[in-house]
Amino acid sequence: MNDLMKMLFYHLVCIAQWGAFLMVHYCYLGKGRVKHPLWWSVPLIAAMTVFSMTCGWGFFTFKSIMANVAFLVLSSLIFGGSWVQKLMSCLISGVMCLLTENTVLYTFAWCTHMRPHDVWKDPFCILTFIVVILLAGGVVSHYIRQWKKKQALEPLQVLVAAFFPCVVVVLNGVLMISGGGGTASWMSILLTLGLTVAVLVHLLIVDILNEQVVERRNSQFQAELEEERAEALLDSYTTQRRLTHEFTNQMDALSLLLEQGDLEGAKAYLHTVSRTVQTSTTILNTHNPLLDALLSKKYEEAGRQGVMMYFDLSDLRQLPLTQNDLVIIVSNLLNNAIEAAAQTDRPEVHVRIKRTEGEILLSVRNRVAKDIDLSDGQLPRSTKKEFGHGMGLPNVRDTLARYHGEYTLSCRDHWFRVTCSVPTAEAEKVIRADCNS
Repeated sequence: MNDLMKMLFYHLVCIAQWGAFLMVHYCYLGKGRVKHPLWWSVPLIAAMTVFSMTCGWGFFTFKSIMANVAFLVLSSLIFGGSWVQKLMSCLISGVMCLLTENTVLYTFAWCTHMRPHDVWKDPFCILTFIVVILLAGGVVSHYIRQWKKKQALEPLQVLVAAFFPCVVVVLNGVLMISGGGGTASWMSILLTLGLTVAVLVHLLIVDILNEQVVERRNSQFQAELEEERAEALLDSYTTQRRLTHEFTNQMDALSLLLEQGDLEGAKAYLHTVSRTVQTSTTILNTHNPLLDALLSKKYEEAGRQGVMMYFDLSDLRQLPLTQNDLVIIVSNLLNNAIEAAAQTDRPEVHVRIKRTEGEILLSVRNRVAKDIDLSDGQLPRSTKKEFGHGMGLPNVRDTLARYHGEYTLSCRDHWFRVTCSVPTAEAEKVIRADCNS
């Protein structure tokens, strides 16, 4: 019984690193079709622990490394993501684990003048490693969350960036297997720490390159927004000039009829002009000039594609959004809705923007050719472009996040709906106070 408890205590190292793997998988891959993936990981860890204790392969041998690789692959199957993303998550976990293990192993061996293979018989070393690997898993998971929010590199760029970590995994595996029998030297310490520092520098460089790509895309997107805003204002100005010119001509014609004493002709002409204005003019008056111009522009674009747009608007003169962010949200949602509705037999788009107590609600509802299967409230990756949705949703999501806003998606009976909520200034103060407390 004593030997069994001792063996189980030693296997806490494996359980800790498997827990770190699961943290990385969960943050990088997210939930898949399997509900409650973390609960399913518990029997997997138990089975791997029993298997390792039964085989008695020891720690940090070739067989134990292969067992960890098998756990990485099997555990990734219960999470979401594509096969490429699963392999990338396994690579991240492997780099994290090997760097942490070798750093603790050789540092502890050099400080205690012990052989690396004997270090893992020391209970203090085991506890140290458990703490360090769990901390490393938490730090890496936090970094992954931040990276997923701003990741802008292309898949090929990510693949090239992963080449160096792959080399580090191989080198650390060789160092762990071959260097455990001798005494830890300065060379092994420098090699271990050097590989760790090299990976950190590599990640820093990749992050800097990603930031440059994000800034370049943001600059391009801002330029497009400014151009779109200028076009909307120019269209509004041109329409106003045309209406002014037509109004002058209509007044001249009406004055001529009155001068001739043709009152019945003047009445008939005035009635015709009134009907023409009512049928050809879209009345949008939200007391927000930019929003009125933007909605009018989208109305004209929808009309050119044969899409009918219906509005339900309120007084929106004071919005918690900047002009650029307002254009980002409204333009992306309406562009997606118009594009999707244009592919249906009865193209319709309904836009509703209302101010309620504490928030602004924006709802865009449009017809779709066929219902979209929404998984966990998200669009399926394979059909985003096909139905005209999804291309601008990441921009909308990131913009809403800056205002503590939220959005939901639904699709039923050939109707697709996006509903966004943005807290007002008063509600935003309450949210920030709750976060600070």
